[in-house]
Amino acid sequence: MAVTYEEIKQQSMSDEDLVDRLRTEKQVLLKKVQQEGYELGVRSASRLSYRDFHHFSRVQPLAASFDEDVLEYLWDYLDQRGYPQAARTHDADFAHLLEVSSQSRILFCQGWIDGVLSIWEVIKDEVEAE
Repeated sequence: MAVTYEEIKQQSMSDEDLVDRLRTEKQVLLKKVQQEGYELGVRSASRLSYRDFHHFSRVQPLAASFDEDVLEYLWDYLDQRGYPQAARTHDADFAHLLEVSSQSRILFCQGWIDGVLSIWEVIKDEVEAE
């Protein structure tokens, strides 16, 4: 009985280590997803209009409440702006992650808005100057 108890205790600690490791991997992966969205925002900002930048400045506070359908809206939006699909994601595994994880889709789009607005912050004063 004591041996069985010790084995269960060891397995439990092993499970905790596994859970901790997987949580860490998940957080790293989600950060990468958000960074990929950010970088796409930076790259695609050149296709946006003055009105678009103002729109996304107003929308950014709502980004925290995006739902899982937001990626479809982003792809449609980029289609309308003529941004090439091949330039959106570079890794097939990454694209698959966006398909299967709603949290990833949301973080990707939040990152995209942050990337777009980072460009706007750099050029806004020059654009607004008369």
